[in-house]
Amino acid sequence: MKVQLNGAEVHVATGGRDHVAGRPFVVFLHGAGNCHLTWVSQSRALAYDDYNVIAPDMPGQNLSGGDPVEGVEAQADWYLELLEAVGCDKAVLAGHSQGGLIALEMATKAPAKVAGICFIATANAIPVNDALIGMAENRQDKAIDMMTSWGHGPQAHMHDNTWPGASNITYGLEVMELNAETALATDLKACAAFDSGLDKAKALKCPTLCIFGEKDRMTPVKFGKTLASVLPDNELHILAGAGHMLPVE
Repeated sequence: MKVQLNGAEVHVATGGRDHVAGRPFVVFLHGAGNCHLTWVSQSRALAYDDYNVIAPDMPGQNLSGGDPVEGVEAQADWYLELLEAVGCDKAVLAGHSQGGLIALEMATKAPAKVAGICFIATANAIPVNDALIGMAENRQDKAIDMMTSWGHGPQAHMHDNTWPGASNITYGLEVMELNAETALATDLKACAAFDSGLDKAKALKCPTLCIFGEKDRMTPVKFGKTLASVLPDNELHILAGAGHMLPVE
């Protein structure tokens, strides 16, 4: 699906199914430097299970035009505008990493539009090393290599995959290289600047689900548990052996 938003064309994956009036919506929010390809399996599975699926590329990411959006607050506004553009009044949000921060901000800004949130490999705050931000600004290829290596758990580093012949790490490299040159640095800066998540998490009114990877080295489980501990209506799952790139792992 292609949507015009703020003067740019936005690519929205729907899991291979057209939206049907009356069906519930699920919105997939990708992490820093990623795109709708993060959610290939999940978006298709839910679309074929009678959900209306929205899995967009943010501006400057993969198939979406426009400049990358700066700051989690502005990114949340962009997603809310997109929901209006596709006729979605209320949805469950599934946010990976940075997408979890954006989902939290969306629920704060427009609680009536959020039926629930699934927080995936994320936390209430995601500190980012200044050296990684600098690398993303000046040598994005090296930053992508580093994040892809650190982002996957031990099984992925064995290049073992439930998809015959596939490699999570190779897939991750290819996906992140699809984006605009400034996209990764913009996303990392947005994560680093977002520091109000704990209070916003405490104030959530919707049910939540937290899914974290035991071997996550980018957003360690201890930070995710801090988020889970303050959510008023939460269910927590920690996946043994998994790293940060949970949607593909």
